[in-house]
Amino acid sequence: MTEQKHPQKQPKVCPECGHVFQGNGWDGIDAHWRARHDDVMPYEEAWPLLKAETYGN
Repeated sequence: MTEQKHPQKQPKVCPECGHVFQGNGWDGIDAHWRARHDDVMPYEEAWPLLKAETYGN
């Protein structure tokens, strides 16, 4: 049996609504966040937290 050298990455999931992002990581998060969650926190503030995986922790 051949071992995988690169484990599959888990898809990124919006912590506010559970939307699962397709493709490469957070592709599309800016448009998604601005359209659906900007009233919770502006995207410019949320993005560093999302990227660091510390949003909501």
